[in-house]
Amino acid sequence: MFKRRRGSKKQRPAEGAVLDSLAETGETYEREATEGPYDAADAPEDGIRRIDLGAIRLPVPKGVGFQAQTDAKGNISQVLLTTGSSALQLLVRAAPRSEGIWPEIREELTTTVAGQGGQVEEVEGRWGTELIAKVATKKGANTVRFCGVDGPRWFVQATFQGQRALDEDAAPELDEALRDLVIDRGSIAMPVREPLPLKLPPKMAEEAAARIAQRKAEGGDGSRAIIAAGDTPRPQVRRKPSPRPKR
Repeated sequence: MFKRRRGSKKQRPAEGAVLDSLAETGETYEREATEGPYDAADAPEDGIRRIDLGAIRLPVPKGVGFQAQTDAKGNISQVLLTTGSSALQLLVRAAPRSEGIWPEIREELTTTVAGQGGQVEEVEGRWGTELIAKVATKKGANTVRFCGVDGPRWFVQATFQGQRALDEDAAPELDEALRDLVIDRGSIAMPVREPLPLKLPPKMAEEAAARIAQRKAEGGDGSRAIIAAGDTPRPQVRRKPSPRPKR
C-alpha cells in the first residue's frame, strides 16, 4: 500500500537502483484514496476541465492563468500558473514505487539555497513539511515556498512564488489547482527524478511552432516560446527560475 511521506525521515533507494519499478511486473498494489493531487488510476470523475499535457492533466481554475515554456515540437520545459501577485511552478518527476523522495529533495534544496547565500526555514504547512527560502537578488530579497507530494511512482514539486510564498492563505486558486492535479505516470521505466514528459495539446503546439518560426524568419535566434491561456496570462511576479536539486 502506497502512503505519502510528507514528513518522514530521509529514505534512500537501494544501492545501485537506477530505474523506478516497472509497471508490467504483474504485481498488484493497493493504494490509499487521496485528496489530490491524484494518480490517474484514482482520479475522480468530477467534471473539472483539465488541460491534457501528457504526464499531467492540469486544471486551470477561474481567475488563474496558465503559461508553458515550450519548443517548436510542443515539448514543455516549464509550467506556471498565476493569479494576481502569486504564482505556482510545477515540476513532476519519476519516483520509486513505494518510497517517497521529498525528504531527500528538501535537504538538497536547502543546501542549494544556502550555497547561494540564502536562508531556508522548514515549516509545517498545508502540504505537509515545506521549505520557505529567502534568496538575495539585485532587486531585493526573493521568497519562494517549496512543497512536495510523493505519489505512486511520481513526485510533484510545487514552488509557490509571490504573495502565496509568504501567506499560506493567499491565492487559494493555486492550491485548488494543485489539489485537483492528475498525474498519468505511464508504465515506462524511467530514472528516478527524471522529469516526466510534458507536451502541449496539438493546437497549442501548432501555435508555439508558428511563433518560433516567425521569430526565426524575422532574424531572431530563439528556439522556445511561451504559450498562455486562462484568465491571467501575464504573471505579476519575478520569473527567475527557482533552484532545483541535482538528479
